[in-house]
Amino acid sequence: MSNQDREEEGPLSEGPVSGPASDRRTALRHMAVFPAHVDTGNGNKRTAVIRDLSVSGALLLTRARVKIGDEVTLSLYLTGDPNHAREVKGRVVRDERRSVEVSDIWPYAVAIQFNEPFEDIEPDVKALAEKQASLGLIGGKDP
Repeated sequence: MSNQDREEEGPLSEGPVSGPASDRRTALRHMAVFPAHVDTGNGNKRTAVIRDLSVSGALLLTRARVKIGDEVTLSLYLTGDPNHAREVKGRVVRDERRSVEVSDIWPYAVAIQFNEPFEDIEPDVKALAEKQASLGLIGGKDP
């Protein structure tokens, strides 16, 4: 699998997605793994790992329970600097329990659709995805 896949693969699947096309993102996604926080507005930020990201949304792995329709703010730590986060607002469009075989500390896969395209982040995410791929750190399986 390449670092950049069209959304037809589906953000939460490990193969082709079934379901209506409206459930699929249309932007180019970048396979990159990096830390994030999820804030559901109750003052409690929860740790997450971004699995892939596009300008229109993100797939994250988390221990946090969220519901479809929840409004969230993601803090994305692209540079590794815990004092430098990029924030984006969106809503939960999918929440799935991951299989026991791959869900050790991250039992939930959550898809977030951003309220507005987050286009200025794409060059940073693309560079991170390419660097991780060149180091053999990412591929087609869940982290």
